[in-house]
Amino acid sequence: MEFPPPIHMERAYTLPNSVSAIQLLPAEDGEKTRLGLITHLPEGAEIEIGGPGFSDRTVCVRCCGASYFVFLDDLELVREQAAAAHA
Repeated sequence: MEFPPPIHMERAYTLPNSVSAIQLLPAEDGEKTRLGLITHLPEGAEIEIGGPGFSDRTVCVRCCGASYFVFLDDLELVREQAAAAHA
């Protein structure tokens, strides 16, 4: 697993609710990443969509300088808010 690509700020969102997330940590070789603990990103946290996740049901995000995998289903409210903002 390689480190996620750079984040584009125009894809930043505020979480309307708490979401489960799996943190990505640097591997010992410094070039790849490994999965960390499951945690929660709090309601109101700013996230930046960073790219694909480890499956078609996840996406990589950045929050407070750290990278995480989150499930797309958990971001449904974010997706609805983004769609409404661009309508």
